[in-house]
Amino acid sequence: MIVVGVIALVAALGCAYFAWRARGRQHIMVTTETYAARDLHALALAAAQAAGPGAFRQRCEVAGPVAADVSGPLRSEVGDAECVWHRHVVTRKYWHTDHNSDGRPERVERDEQVAERSSGAGFLVTDPTGAVLVHPGKTWPDGALKVVDRFEPDNAPNGDPDTIGYHYEEWALALGEQVYVLGEASDATGELAIVEPSIISTRSEVDLLRRTRLHEKAFSVATAAGVVLGPVLILVGALR
Repeated sequence: MIVVGVIALVAALGCAYFAWRARGRQHIMVTTETYAARDLHALALAAAQAAGPGAFRQRCEVAGPVAADVSGPLRSEVGDAECVWHRHVVTRKYWHTDHNSDGRPERVERDEQVAERSSGAGFLVTDPTGAVLVHPGKTWPDGALKVVDRFEPDNAPNGDPDTIGYHYEEWALALGEQVYVLGEASDATGELAIVEPSIISTRSEVDLLRRTRLHEKAFSVATAAGVVLGPVLILVGALR
């Protein structure tokens, strides 16, 4: 009982952290202004004229359909889908020899990730006034379409006999997909761009705020439950 109570308190701490993160995410979305592409470029130009190139920094939101930059659309590496961003993961499934509670050897199926890659090219977020360049970096677009999800058995005659096969998964952000982006716009690289934004999502800001509020409420309730139940369970266990 004491152990369960301690686990409840630890879980409460974890839930409190996630509730705090959800509140912070809400705050930054609510307090950050959405800019039209033309207005953001005008601000960057004014900053360059006043303080020189590379001085502009502005936290902002942009929204609109995505388009390829001057280098053209990408092709995803596994499914060959036309897109502006893609990511794939390859997981090896294999047999592992373990021992059960009786000490007898038994084979269990396990997974290991053997490859993971995402594109690093920038893309444009467009609106009726123009376009803003976005460099996603390590930020994965929330809601990107899963274009590949297949398993291929390993039938190689000279392959590893323990390998069952490989699971291929790939996600892509298609041309014209509507996105919401939150990050810092800067001209530090020589052109106006949002580099590695904190949010890229195919959901609207309204939908993201609704989901984040639900998450905050759920984690807050779980925190309260753990804070109440944890000490009670510890006390009951101590009195037994």
